[in-house]
Amino acid sequence: MSGETLTVNGKTAGVKKTITLPSRPKKRLFIGMLSLVTVLAAILLFGIWYIGVPGLERIQPLLPWVIGGVLTLLVLLSFFGIFNMVLAVAGLPYLPWMKRQTYELINLLFPAAVRLGAVFGVKRRRLEGSFIAVSNLLFHRMHIRVPANRLLVVTPHCLQLASCPHKVTRDPNNCKRCGGCNIGDLVALADEMGFHFFVATGGTLARQIIYNMRPKAVLAIACERDLMSGIQDVFPLPAVGVLNIRPNGPCYNTSVDMAEVRRQLEEIIEPVEQVTEKGHNAEVS
Repeated sequence: MSGETLTVNGKTAGVKKTITLPSRPKKRLFIGMLSLVTVLAAILLFGIWYIGVPGLERIQPLLPWVIGGVLTLLVLLSFFGIFNMVLAVAGLPYLPWMKRQTYELINLLFPAAVRLGAVFGVKRRRLEGSFIAVSNLLFHRMHIRVPANRLLVVTPHCLQLASCPHKVTRDPNNCKRCGGCNIGDLVALADEMGFHFFVATGGTLARQIIYNMRPKAVLAIACERDLMSGIQDVFPLPAVGVLNIRPNGPCYNTSVDMAEVRRQLEEIIEPVEQVTEKGHNAEVS
């Protein structure tokens, strides 16, 4: 996507500007940083265990070996989770059921990865974007397809033009489709493809909408931080993230690459023929 341009909203109503789209986040960045943190954590745990061996032996001679065995198992499971991600990214056979354990590992080690990344000049936003790229790849590697009416698309209200007088957070169909922002584009796309579309004022409302609707899959449009936390919060519900574009700063007159949104939707939504065939088979049986 690097080098491609997109016309987006400016800071004032009616003003448009052309920006160069950022390059796609590199999946290897997140995996590499997570691997390095795991290695350092293993070294630290070994050091603590080694120092504590004499004291543990005085309590119970077998205690150092029991604790050492548990720590070794945890480290090996962590490396296996990372190796599983590498297999998925490389297009090789992997274990989809390890995804929950992988997310738990990410929750545990990500704060350390951010601090370590700062040492190497890697910003938190880049790491979060890399995680989203890995998560989206895992989603598509599982070949998840759902009927359009069981797919929920959620976007933040900052995608709406700030000067727009029409309230779309409760009903996106209040949008007049003037072309001033991407809300009208998404409403039109929802009418065309048949998915559910909501504009949320924040993460809490987005999670409430998901809980009430109980979709089979979610496509969320947001910034790196919100997408990362949201994807992990709704797990095991399958979710795909599309990064918004912030030419005017965070949370103000943001935009989204509609070509990327459509591409993701076409990969998620079951073709009508498949849905019809499933319904016919269910009636026959």
